[in-house]
Amino acid sequence: MRHACRHILPGLLSLVMLLTAQAAAVAHAAPGPSGTMELCTGSGPVMVYVDAEGTPIGDPVFCPDYALSLILALDLPPVAAVPVAGVGETAGTRLRDHAVAGPRHHVLRARGPPAAI
Repeated sequence: MRHACRHILPGLLSLVMLLTAQAAAVAHAAPGPSGTMELCTGSGPVMVYVDAEGTPIGDPVFCPDYALSLILALDLPPVAAVPVAGVGETAGTRLRDHAVAGPRHHVLRARGPPAAI
């Protein structure tokens, strides 16, 4: 068994390397896009390749600059839309009724312009 793996594994790895090199050569020889357009979407920024007329070429690609920030989306707790109680005029009147902590007698005094030196 070890003898068979010793000869088959290098052959399989060589075949995989040959196929990936062929795909890279085809992609390298293909006509490239004229430019890129970065779009900020709800799921994150994506880069869309466009031709000379501005029409998209191929599928959008996640922007490599912001791809690592997508990991943070997995850590967020689920958000449920619930109405907030007390929003509106009643909340404003309730806040005005309570005393605000701080100095009570703050006197504003007007003064003249700074003296010339």
